[in-house]
Amino acid sequence: MNYTASISDFFKSPKWVMNLLLGGVCVLIPFVGLIVVLGWLVTGFWARQDENFESFPDFDFSHFGKYLERGLWPFLVTLVVSLLLVPVIWVLMIPAMLISGLVSGNDGTAGGCLALVSMILTMACVFLLVAAMMMLLTPLTIRAAITQDFAKSFDFRFAKQFVALVWKEMVLSSLFLVFAGIGLSLVGMILFCVGIYFANVVIYFSWTHLDKQLYLLYLSRGGEPVPLSPKLNDLSPAVSPC
Repeated sequence: MNYTASISDFFKSPKWVMNLLLGGVCVLIPFVGLIVVLGWLVTGFWARQDENFESFPDFDFSHFGKYLERGLWPFLVTLVVSLLLVPVIWVLMIPAMLISGLVSGNDGTAGGCLALVSMILTMACVFLLVAAMMMLLTPLTIRAAITQDFAKSFDFRFAKQFVALVWKEMVLSSLFLVFAGIGLSLVGMILFCVGIYFANVVIYFSWTHLDKQLYLLYLSRGGEPVPLSPKLNDLSPAVSPC
């Protein structure tokens, strides 16, 4: 795994400034903008055989509809898995809130300790749930990008094999994205605040880059390849010459 390359490779394109500007403007569009950026990244990482980042496809608004189509499936998979997690988190949070409320009027040390322990245990459970969600989400979104099909994305046998083969690298990738995302977001906020939208483009690029690395590592360790959707070959958006 090459973590730093997941960021530095973005800047290898001769038109990285324009890609950053157009992608950042696109992120400003609620919901749809993010899907379009994801579709552009699907095009660059999954819809071509060339691994040369100097020839990474330029962000082209004339392919807005194609980007939207290609980014829709990983976005929907992420949304569905996230929505399924929310009720579980509330089920864990409500008892902790009730216990805290019951002991809030009690000045005793025992009551305060009970509330603190309850809250710590709840937050630990939430953290584990989020970590489990990320473990599940990574193979499902990778499969969604490759198959371009919502139903085919939910292959839990594939997800189980994927996690079994590369779980350590998945954990490290998630930690890297957390800290890199914080750093890039802070830089974006310093640059007239709106720079955070442009920083998001690099963060999404890094995320997809790491997903592609994880998938290749999974294949190198004997994982079963996912058939590439014909939809990723029906239109290949323009690629900058080397």
